[in-house]
Amino acid sequence: MIPILPDSAWREFRSAPANRGQNHTIHQALIVDHAGQEHKCFVKAAPQGNPMAFTEGLAWLVADALELPRPKFAALILLPVQKLRQCMPLDQHWMHYEHVLAFCSSAVPGKHITSRWNWLAAFRAARAFRHQDVARIAAFDAWVENQDRHTGNFLRNSAGDYIPIDNEFILYTLVWVASGINCAPNSLRAQAREMLKSAGYTKFEAAMVVASQQHEQAFLKVTPSLQQFITAMHADAAQGTAIAAAILQFLGQRAQSDWLANELGHIV
Repeated sequence: MIPILPDSAWREFRSAPANRGQNHTIHQALIVDHAGQEHKCFVKAAPQGNPMAFTEGLAWLVADALELPRPKFAALILLPVQKLRQCMPLDQHWMHYEHVLAFCSSAVPGKHITSRWNWLAAFRAARAFRHQDVARIAAFDAWVENQDRHTGNFLRNSAGDYIPIDNEFILYTLVWVASGINCAPNSLRAQAREMLKSAGYTKFEAAMVVASQQHEQAFLKVTPSLQQFITAMHADAAQGTAIAAAILQFLGQRAQSDWLANELGHIV
């Protein structure tokens, strides 16, 4: 199961990103796991009632079972907000928090494929959409109903692998819409449709279908960890059990070997 760490695991602030994006709590910090091992991590928090840390944890567990490129370490942590305020500016909203649940994952040595030069960004994107990792990420997103994936939230490492980051908007209908939170839809499949010629797009969808054949086995592998994590995240045991059952039923149906092929109109 993905570990849930106390506030004492947040040992040292390292840096804040130059571009703070929408979540102004994102920073790098030294995190110590239950075994005492140190990890340089990206950390991001969400206000009470926001399911980000929960869904990021679920996404990491599924990606791990699927052996998708991913950060090697991930955890949830009770972030000491007042300590963080001493290291970086936070808006007034966070003044009311002593602690908040955050998601942290080890820093990935890689670069965004986006660029301020349009021609370079287009070149990098065209290369990415020919790589099997990107089709695998798109298939993963379809399986877990990730509503917010684009070329800005995966990285390319020195080995040429593509690593998805920012997986919070998975289980969009079950978790986010139910929480009253919506986002504009983004997907690699939609980007591929705009970017690629007809034959290239058909090939991309076919690669998604091939990748989806791994989902059923990954689901069987990850089910115990998901069930344990979901119930641990809910103080009410009955509520946790019910939520775990709903999520596992949802993922189990979409993990079936012919589900994505039927969704895309492909013959397996």
